[in-house]
Amino acid sequence: MMINSGLILFGILLLASGTYLIRYSGIYLANRRNFSASQQQMMSDSACILLFALAVLSTLFTETHFSDPSKIIGVIVSVIFAWKNYSLIVIILVAVLTTALLRYIGLSS
Repeated sequence: MMINSGLILFGILLLASGTYLIRYSGIYLANRRNFSASQQQMMSDSACILLFALAVLSTLFTETHFSDPSKIIGVIVSVIFAWKNYSLIVIILVAVLTTALLRYIGLSS
């Protein structure tokens, strides 16, 4: 299946501009209006939420179908290790090893 490079470029530009606009709106609105602390926190977290949504979608889907169960389980294991405050290198290694082991035993589709 041929992937349209123009569509990929459009997606990259859309995500970049969305992230930039979210960050710029926080700076622009902060100079024009007084916000409560919770509203300021919500605006600073909105760019992270956008990138988190992208990460969730890229975890669950590969091209036009669902991802392998091994990939999804590997991501879940890495989230658990991140929640337990392990170092980044440990989280990455555990995720890679979990996914590789599950694919080795045949849990990929």
